[in-house]
Amino acid sequence: MGRLQTLTLTSHRGRAYPVELFSTDTDFTGTPAVYLFLRMPQGRSLQAQVLYVAHSNDLGRCIDDDRGPGGMLTRAEALGCDAIGGLPLAREEDRVTVAREFIDSWNPALNEGHGALAGMIGLASPAPMLPPMRRSMVGK
Repeated sequence: MGRLQTLTLTSHRGRAYPVELFSTDTDFTGTPAVYLFLRMPQGRSLQAQVLYVAHSNDLGRCIDDDRGPGGMLTRAEALGCDAIGGLPLAREEDRVTVAREFIDSWNPALNEGHGALAGMIGLASPAPMLPPMRRSMVGK
């Protein structure tokens, strides 16, 4: 399907990162990037879950490898992964630093995270509120 939206993730250090979200069936190019496998919130939840964080100098190749049997995307999908986040960064030292910061911030389950809140991130805004139904609209 492709690109969904851009989400700003704020790490435990207070740094904000614009992460582009993609559907899990997206074909990626050989872009150097930090990437995340995410389970997005359902309903009115304000929390998404980071299931896995890694970095690569060739995102397309890594995601293709992760789609294989026993690969990280396959494992993440078994945990409910429905989006891939990507943060393109040209310098390898930047990718390593940001990936470590993301892992330290959200303790993802597939990066050996532990605990009930492992990988949970708060989102900046709730789902839109719908106006209450008027009584005259009920039962018609």
